Amino acid sequence: MRRLLLSSLLACALLGAPLLALAKDAPKKPKLPRWKKGQQQGTVTIDGKPEAFTALVPRGYSTKKTWPVVLLAHGNGGKAASFLQAVKPAAGKKPPLLISLERCDNNQDAVGYVPKYLDALKSQFSIDDKNVYALGFSGGGFRLWDDVVCQAAQLPRFRGVILVGSARQSFDPPDKPAQAPTVILVGDPQDRNFTKPGPAAVKALKAKGYEVIVHEHTAGHSLPRKELQAVFVWIAKTIKASRKRKRR
Repeated sequence: MRRLLLSSLLACALLGAPLLALAKDAPKKPKLPRWKKGQQQGTVTIDGKPEAFTALVPRGYSTKKTWPVVLLAHGNGGKAASFLQAVKPAAGKKPPLLISLERCDNNQDAVGYVPKYLDALKSQFSIDDKNVYALGFSGGGFRLWDDVVCQAAQLPRFRGVILVGSARQSFDPPDKPAQAPTVILVGDPQDRNFTKPGPAAVKALKAKGYEVIVHEHTAGHSLPRKELQAVFVWIAKTIKASRKRKRR
């Protein structure tokens, strides 16, 4: 019996040694930086180059839990900080984490940059993967269409994609994946950037079973406060529903 016990202990030690070595060798996740609440500037590395962003960090933010995020893509010639300022009033008193991207519009060398930013920003913020949203205006919206809405690999990463003053650009959406974002189109029927591609975008998306919400207004090529507020109300409700499902 004593020999059997010694053999068992030796076997456990031999099996445990490699597991202990693997545990020691396993790379530790880098600690996320701490961010103060309010508007903050930062950079991430994309394709070996620093790329800037401006974030609105909500009250109570910490790395102890994950946070819903809305990535903001400004229009052609815009700036991250000014676009954040334009969107912020519509986001409500308790906004999610808002991150405005510097390289994102249709006149920049920014093909595929919104998803690249999302990857890079995970080294900076504690992001809730189930509640990632993107809002693009004009050229930024057109980039979102081509780089997110029309990319099967990227679609499941987003819960909602909002295109303001823009809609369909170069490509057609793929077959709807099991997890697909809701696409929200905001525009003025007199705005050619919205009207010409808008109906085609709705038709192309609905034909493949996507959920599409359209908010029309009469404020031209702009960021209409009322319609943007409706978008953020929808985002807040969607986040709340997601958290309820998670608790079940």
